[in-house]
Amino acid sequence: MPEDGAAACCRCDATLRKHERIKPADSIEHTLALVIAALVLFCIANIFPIIQVQADGHEMQATLFACVEYLFGNDMILLSGLVFLTSIGAPLLQLTGLLYVLLPVNFKRIPPHAPEVYRLVRIITSWSMLEVLMLGILVSIVKLAGMATVIPGIALWTFGLLIFFIAAILNDLDTEMLWEQISPKTHDQVMQKFDTDKYLTNCHNCNLLCTVTAQHESLCPRCKSVIHYRKPESLTRCTALVIAALVLYIPANLLPVMVITTLGKSEGDTILSGVIYLATYGDLPLAIILFIASILVPSIKLMILIILLLSTYFKSQWRMKERTGLYRLTEFIGRWSMVDVFVATLMAALIQIQGLIVIEVGFGAVAFGAVVVITMFAAMAFDPRLIWDNMEKVNG
Repeated sequence: MPEDGAAACCRCDATLRKHERIKPADSIEHTLALVIAALVLFCIANIFPIIQVQADGHEMQATLFACVEYLFGNDMILLSGLVFLTSIGAPLLQLTGLLYVLLPVNFKRIPPHAPEVYRLVRIITSWSMLEVLMLGILVSIVKLAGMATVIPGIALWTFGLLIFFIAAILNDLDTEMLWEQISPKTHDQVMQKFDTDKYLTNCHNCNLLCTVTAQHESLCPRCKSVIHYRKPESLTRCTALVIAALVLYIPANLLPVMVITTLGKSEGDTILSGVIYLATYGDLPLAIILFIASILVPSIKLMILIILLLSTYFKSQWRMKERTGLYRLTEFIGRWSMVDVFVATLMAALIQIQGLIVIEVGFGAVAFGAVVVITMFAAMAFDPRLIWDNMEKVNG
């Protein structure tokens, strides 16, 4: 392929491989500098408070870790784990993993287990949701402004910078070049072992063209990922996960995500009531964004997954290219539904004035967080090649 060229699937238009323009020799050094700067920003963002709140002589502040600690202390262990993973754990693993790989490579060294570490970085990147967290912080500020005086903390501005730095890292990092440097000559070894009794497939993690055994399972010689010719039991696993998400979707929308107790009187705040509050007393554009992220996105994602499953079960040949595009959409939009979970966590960790006003995370937030995670796993479990199988059988 020429420089800046790409190979696309002639059937569904998916990009199979890109050949980027050869970057200068110091591109690794440039990416490494961005990673170090992002790690410094990450430390600042987690040490200093995100928001300070002043109400009736009380002054409160909360760091991101304090929000996780609040959930854990209130026996919401699974939700605290989810918030920790998406806002602290995943970004930290992503940045430290890149530092571990890039620092020795910059000095012409290959660190031990570099392919495995970089594989973990690529997997964990999809669970890093700092941009969703930032939207949740903005929504929280608008809601808190009606209850108290809100002072943005140093961490708020640092998180904003950190998001741009991570985006710059992902844009600047030449993945193919890095794989070649940490695992050279792997492609040639694979092709030398190829024979007609084996299948060829791309590794889902590093995109290396690999051979698959007769049992349709093998290990990628470059990143050690388990690879299959097809995702095992795709329909069964995806169907079970979608049913579980549908069951949890009802309490996620009916039960309160927050419970606000004012002078002994408690009132639940559901996802929809939160959107209405923002539209009425707060910021209409932010209310629209929250409506899209928290109500529209999960509903659309579930509908798409149901359509994909039903059309596959009934071997439909209806608009297969468009259905493949819908599948890619589910992978892209799923993470944005975490906004309400972050909002509830941050507000509950901040507003704890006993005898005056107390905010607690409701069970609706737990159910909603579970819906987000389960639908992400459902999208990962579905094999889009199933959409095209019936056409191949008919044409055959």
